[in-house]
Amino acid sequence: MKISHNLPAFRINNTLRKNSKASSNSLEKLSSGLRINKASDDAAGLAISEKMRAQIRGLNQASRNVQDGVSLIQTAEGGLQEITDILHRQRELIIQGLNDPLTDEDRRKIDMEIHQLTDEIESLSNKTEFNTMNLLARDDYGILADRSSSNSAFSVSDPPSVTSINKSIVYKPRGTPEEARHVISSSDTSETTHTYSNSNNITPIVLPDGTEGYNEYNVDTTTTTKTDTNMTIYESLTAINDPQFSTPAYWHSVGMNTTSFGPKNFGDAYGSMIENIEVNGSSRPMEYTSRSSSGSDPAWDHMWFPGTNLSIIRYRTVLADNSMEIKYVIRNGDSFAADINLSNMINPPTNSAITDSGGNPLANGHIIINPPSGSSFNMTGTEANAGIQFDDSLGFLSPTELSINNPAAGQPQINFDWQLTVPSGSSVTLGFKYGPFSLNFDAFELTHEVVETKHIETTVDTNVTDIDYIPPKLNIQAGANKGETIVIPLFNVGTQGLGIKNIGLLPPSIPEQALAKSDGAIEKVLHYRSVYGALQNRMEHTLKNVDNSAENLMTAESRIRDADMAKEIVNLTKSNMLTQAAQAILTQANQNPQAVLQLLKQ
Repeated sequence: MKISHNLPAFRINNTLRKNSKASSNSLEKLSSGLRINKASDDAAGLAISEKMRAQIRGLNQASRNVQDGVSLIQTAEGGLQEITDILHRQRELIIQGLNDPLTDEDRRKIDMEIHQLTDEIESLSNKTEFNTMNLLARDDYGILADRSSSNSAFSVSDPPSVTSINKSIVYKPRGTPEEARHVISSSDTSETTHTYSNSNNITPIVLPDGTEGYNEYNVDTTTTTKTDTNMTIYESLTAINDPQFSTPAYWHSVGMNTTSFGPKNFGDAYGSMIENIEVNGSSRPMEYTSRSSSGSDPAWDHMWFPGTNLSIIRYRTVLADNSMEIKYVIRNGDSFAADINLSNMINPPTNSAITDSGGNPLANGHIIINPPSGSSFNMTGTEANAGIQFDDSLGFLSPTELSINNPAAGQPQINFDWQLTVPSGSSVTLGFKYGPFSLNFDAFELTHEVVETKHIETTVDTNVTDIDYIPPKLNIQAGANKGETIVIPLFNVGTQGLGIKNIGLLPPSIPEQALAKSDGAIEKVLHYRSVYGALQNRMEHTLKNVDNSAENLMTAESRIRDADMAKEIVNLTKSNMLTQAAQAILTQANQNPQAVLQLLKQ
């Protein structure tokens, strides 16, 4: 037995210290919730955890940065939306102003609204800001290359003259001389027209160092055409000796039952005749069952009366002395006699003076001749002359009564009728001779010739904008590390940038040019909106990815840094139990030296 060294107690004390330390470690982890509280707990794990914490905090800030970028894009796109609406209204007004029924005052009012809208586009582009930074009126572009050019081409053309000729038959007083081709009028007019075309294309480009920029290629073509027109009208007058222009012809109107007499293209120069037929005391409408072809000689019309078997064939025959024989053949197919009253009224040539067969002027007033057989008269008018003859010797029955109205001033009229009874199953032939006719005019062919000559001057102005540029930009730090950025370009959508600073309907603006420039401005704004739309979609995906990465890193960092509470409680319970057992055993070990004292007492 030894008393200098209590080896069992020493060993038990070491174990007690170890258990106490384990219990203390477990208490520390349980109280902090962390597996690693100091570098000595897990040096490598602590280093990895701290790096992850830096990444997590960076990703969380990047998420906020991306949301700021989305807000900025939405602000810019909202301004572009309003500018788009204004451009659509401007285009609508320009199309309205191009409508010809509008007056100049209407166009002035429309032009006023167009200019007000242009001013508002300029104002909107200057006022659209985010955190005091202007978004839509940036002119601080970096120009990489400028290949723009302007060209003006002038051309002159003199197209062949265009001639239109119209020929017509005219009648002139006898003795009128022919007229050679001569100028009757000449006029000069000048017209200036403008046509405008525009093409605009914005293409992304990438420089060798990876810098992103744009190429803007815009072609404005203005064509100004000045057309000087000379319109010269010529006429010539050539005499025509063709007999068809003096031979009598007739034109029959069915509805009026009126016949006009005259040569070709000269209306009723020889007068006109109106017919009326009564059957058994009543006027009866006539219907035509057949007619000779137009222009035939003799000409005939076959007429009948509905409800009867009474018919009339009317013949018109041009005779050798340039007169016309007018004959009616009436046939009664009914079983009873028919009372016929055929009345004719002749209007002689215009302004006629009537003389008898001896050349003696007929007295003024109303003259009745009964019976008229053997009577003949001559009518001398300003345009034509005519005669009329009633005589049974012509081979047909002359009228029953003849009356002539010869006023002192005015157009004379000749009225005659046949009143007779046509027995059943028989026929009768009536008629008279109208003519001979003669014109107091000569026929001419009038040639009306229009010669149109043009002198055209065309100026084509072409302005080409071909620029490579880098727009001002904002970098959004969209990740936790260097270089993880998204670039937001900023554009100029002011009136100068859109090319609509001076559009309008009134000079010096050109309406057609205004329409094309408005279309070009709309296309440019839509391009910028598509850029921002694509960027916003990209940033939405970036935001989701950043949030997912932060979440996954937090999960990984938790596995390294956080304590397993259940495991640590088990360790604490174990350490406490072992400490208490060691304390009890240490007490017993300290009692072993007491046995030596018992030996000394003996």
